[in-house]
Amino acid sequence: MARAPRVPKLPAGPATPIVGIDVETANPRHGAVCSIGVSVIRHGKVWRERHWYLDPGGAFDPRFIAIHGIRPEQVRGEPRLVHAWPSVRGFIDGALAELAEPTLFAQDASDAPSPLFVAHNAQFDRMQIERAIGAPLAFRLACTVAMSRRAFPRLERHNLAAVSAHLRIALKHHDALSDARASALIAHRCLTAPSR
Repeated sequence: MARAPRVPKLPAGPATPIVGIDVETANPRHGAVCSIGVSVIRHGKVWRERHWYLDPGGAFDPRFIAIHGIRPEQVRGEPRLVHAWPSVRGFIDGALAELAEPTLFAQDASDAPSPLFVAHNAQFDRMQIERAIGAPLAFRLACTVAMSRRAFPRLERHNLAAVSAHLRIALKHHDALSDARASALIAHRCLTAPSR
């Protein structure tokens, strides 16, 4: 049974590192990830980010190509996500370790805020990643749809394009890195929005 989208209940503020994650898929099969983007932000600014093209392990559905524009030739020779996942986790861990340096926080690294991992419609991204790597994620993935509904209840729509436009966040929709960055920035704005 899928876990419900989560609105984080933690003492979060501008210094909380936020890790935005987004995947694009090649076809309707769960786990057919052809692209993943990761964006790490702090104080509402991008700290580190990276994108990977991936072999989805199956054919590309033309309907999906029409959505994200990724074609089979772009992923030829790339690894499957299960093989690239250590690189993805290494990138995230490295970026967070840099942020935890006492020289950046001017305090003990042990006092550094815990990172928040987010995705827009997190259930989709979590399911796709877990199916592709064959294991549960080692972290909870908070849903920025749920966060934006709570922070901006008067907004008519809460899809990524609508929330990004409302918050004036640049977005190239269905580009995994752009979507990951937008998700992280939306989370930051939700966490720092005035209480309603």
